[in-house]
Parts: sequence; C-alpha cells; structure tokens
Amino acid sequence: MTNTMMNASYVAWMLISGWCMGTAFDFYSTVTGATKLLRWIRPLLDLFFWVASGFFVYYLTFITIQGTFRVYTFLLIGVGYVVYRFLFRRVVVGSAFAIVRFARALVTFVARLLYRLIGLPIVVTWRVMFRLLQILYRFGCHIEDGVVAVVRLVLRIVCFPVRGFLSPERAWRKKLQALEQVFWDWLSNVLKKKPGSVS
Repeated sequence: MTNTMMNASYVAWMLISGWCMGTAFDFYSTVTGATKLLRWIRPLLDLFFWVASGFFVYYLTFITIQGTFRVYTFLLIGVGYVVYRFLFRRVVVGSAFAIVRFARALVTFVARLLYRLIGLPIVVTWRVMFRLLQILYRFGCHIEDGVVAVVRLVLRIVCFPVRGFLSPERAWRKKLQALEQVFWDWLSNVLKKKPGSVS
C-alpha cells in the first residue's frame, strides 16, 4: 500500500512538474519576447530554467520515491506538458501579454507623471533663466557702451589741454620713435651675430 501511494504521488508530481515547467517557460518567453529591453537576458533565463527544472524534478523524486530514477520520468513530465499545452497554454500566454501591457502602461504613466512633476518644471525654469540671462547680457552690453561713451567724453574733455602736446607730430614724440628704432636695430644686430664671433 505504501509503495502504491508513493508511486501514485510520484506520478502526480511528475505530471504537475511538466505542467509547471510549461507554464514557466511560456510565461517568461512571452514576457521577454514582447519586450526588446529584456530579450538580451533570454539565454540566461533559459539556462536558469533548465537548471532549476532539473533540481525541482530531482527534489520531487527524492521526497516521493527516495530519489530513485525511473525510466518513465520524462514521459510523465511530457504528458504533464502536453496537458498544459492543450488546456492552459492560451490562458498563460494571454495573462503574460496582459501583464506586459499593464507594465508598459504603468511605466508610461509613471514616466509622464514624473516628467510633469519634475521634468517640465526644470525645462520651464531653464528656459526662463536662459531668457533672463540673454536679457541681462544685452542690458549689460548697452550699459557697457554707455559707460565707454561717457568715459571717452570725459577723457576728451580732460585731455583736451594736453592733446596738442601728445600729438604724434610733436618733436619729443619723433625723438622717442627714433630712439626706439635705434634700440631695436641694435638688438637685431646682436641677435644676428653668431656665437663666439668678435665683431
């Protein structure tokens, strides 16, 4: 009686394992396939799925028939998967698509809400500040032009008595220009001399 109960439990759990494996595989395949962002993790999920499925089946075998491997284990899992395919696959895939649509709608809603609460005020504030800076810059340019004009007028008034003395035609300006020319000619001759030459 005990062996019969153990075998019946084993058969039931293997059928359930096939159903669960089919459900999990279709669910994550649908979700990752419907989202471009998650497609790159599909190989990793496949590896995790098969490793987890192997441990799950071994654990069920261990708690039902003390880990004894039966030849018809894969057959029972296959039958459970076939039952799932005929009875539950459409519901699981439809539910996965519904979850994907809900997640997209939720992400879109949150993104728009954050943009309206945070992004839009930042953009508007930046535009207003940029416009104010432009206005202040133009205003500063006008002030600078006015200050330069006033300073120029003041200098003309202050320097009017000595303007004739500072004229380029004055004799001292010509002497100064001549001395500058002599200095630069001397410096040019010094630099042109070769190192070690006497003259």
